[in-house]
Amino acid sequence: MTGTQPRRTPVSIVCVFNDLDVRTTCLDASITAGLPDAPETEYLPVDNREGRFSSAGAALNDGAGRARHDVVVFVHQDVYLHSLVALEVAAAALQDDPAAGLVGAVGITSSGSVAGVVRDRVVMIGTTSAPSTQVDSVDEVLFMIERERVLAEPLSEHPDLAWHAYAVEYGARVRSQGLRVRTHDVVLTHNSMTTNLDRLAEAHARVGHAYPDLLPLHTTCGVVRAAEHRGRWSTAWRRRHGVATWLRESLAAVRLARLDGRGTRDVVIGDIRLTVDDVLDLGDVRHLDVVNLAASPSDAQAWTPVSVSRRGRDVSATATTVDELARSIVAPEPGRALLVADVDEAALRALAPALRDIPHLVGLAQDTGGWILAGAAVVDVRAPWPTRRNAPFGLRPRPATAPESSAGAPAELAR
Repeated sequence: MTGTQPRRTPVSIVCVFNDLDVRTTCLDASITAGLPDAPETEYLPVDNREGRFSSAGAALNDGAGRARHDVVVFVHQDVYLHSLVALEVAAAALQDDPAAGLVGAVGITSSGSVAGVVRDRVVMIGTTSAPSTQVDSVDEVLFMIERERVLAEPLSEHPDLAWHAYAVEYGARVRSQGLRVRTHDVVLTHNSMTTNLDRLAEAHARVGHAYPDLLPLHTTCGVVRAAEHRGRWSTAWRRRHGVATWLRESLAAVRLARLDGRGTRDVVIGDIRLTVDDVLDLGDVRHLDVVNLAASPSDAQAWTPVSVSRRGRDVSATATTVDELARSIVAPEPGRALLVADVDEAALRALAPALRDIPHLVGLAQDTGGWILAGAAVVDVRAPWPTRRNAPFGLRPRPATAPESSAGAPAELAR
């Protein structure tokens, strides 16, 4: 280590996969691109296309048993790693902290905030962990454990934890031993295609039963609570919390509408991560350009440009500053759409003049911030946001109209 450069240690990357195309275009491509800067990286994909392993824990333990480096990184098949160097720095930080038992790319603190920054599909979520942050739990998307530890205490292979919360359980396990769970900045894009909640409740119940002294336990998929707090009153509280969230989103929508020079009900309240594919399908868009707004040029540089596939559609993602985007933004060509994510009021104020002559739609969600979807093919597609929950203050959402295809004929909306 020289100067102020952080210490690095090589890692063994273990991934269980069931879709070779996804793994090839995401994780494999990123490792290949990063190897020149981290040539000692070991990659151990575990093939589960034939259902050889009944749980993620069993498959990942198999890979860990073959690892040769001192730190094992477990990662999803649909992840693009922007920097293997950042992975080695995080691994060294784990080794250098004797009080840490588990480190992840993203996790949830005891106050419920997201620690660690990742691009989740098309939106940046979380706050920087610089240099590391103590959390209740980490997400399974990427986490690392020292090889000796995971060989002595393998990941759980219990059926209730087959594909959910196995990193949450491991974090709870090391915390019960007096160790800490931390996040460390690892630059990654999670190109997730689905939201799989099957048996998530059973996984959380298993963790809660095993570690009652750690409850409530915050996770990226909700809060694990004691059984007596999962009933009627808990449900009522969550509904009240949901109404409060919608009211805050409504106020934000009013402000965004004014900045954009349009009516309040023209602003969509919705999580663009969950609906972007449907919107693009309805608009017959063949290529999506994603631009994530960064606070500074140095922050933007950390996010190397990435190209992935979603539903057979090419998606390119970059990061830049608001000022740079305001100077360069143009209307998308036919068959293309532009999504600007991570938009706040200051950003929309700066971009509004450039957007005046570009067909676009503005939306927001509390968890992901504001977004702008630009392109003639998608601007009037409203089918993915049909309910009063998608409009501020209970206003009826502006009705969907059939967008024109690139050939000029009306496109049929899905029902």
